[in-house]
Amino acid sequence: MRLFLAHGYGGTTIEVIAAEARVAKRTVYTTVGDKADLFVAVVRRLGDRVVNAVDAGDPVTDLHAFGVRLVRLMLSDEAIGLHRLVTGEAAKFPDLAARHYANGPRRYIGVLSGLLATLPPDRLAVRCDDSDRLAEQLFTLLMGEPHRRRMFGLDPAPTAAQAGAHVARTLELILAP
Repeated sequence: MRLFLAHGYGGTTIEVIAAEARVAKRTVYTTVGDKADLFVAVVRRLGDRVVNAVDAGDPVTDLHAFGVRLVRLMLSDEAIGLHRLVTGEAAKFPDLAARHYANGPRRYIGVLSGLLATLPPDRLAVRCDDSDRLAEQLFTLLMGEPHRRRMFGLDPAPTAAQAGAHVARTLELILAP
């Protein structure tokens, strides 16, 4: 991740990665694959921090806890750096952008969809029979302006308390009291 963030996707070579890891290029190719596979592995590993979580047993608590982990991850320096990198290189490497989306945001939307599907119907303040669609909208609400402000370098990464408050305010929009 450090090399990609420092040199960009196009400016990072397997040779540099192998030298930094003190392994042969062949080891990188046989262990992870090509450069795109390595980049996707970086994205997935970063996302594993939020996706692999403990089930608290209460759907609302689980949704809130996942939301906080997601906001903290997506607004972290690493994730913002990767997002900037992919945005800047998407025209030259469209497959990379698609794979980044599938292994990052699309993956998180899938988790949100699963969590929303576990909520009792009377807990939703909005009428929506499609948890995937609602999950996309919730993801957008959770990221929204905070993500844009981070992308522009206007705000620091949120603290756990700030992320918790943001998620609570956002969930108030879709959850019934």
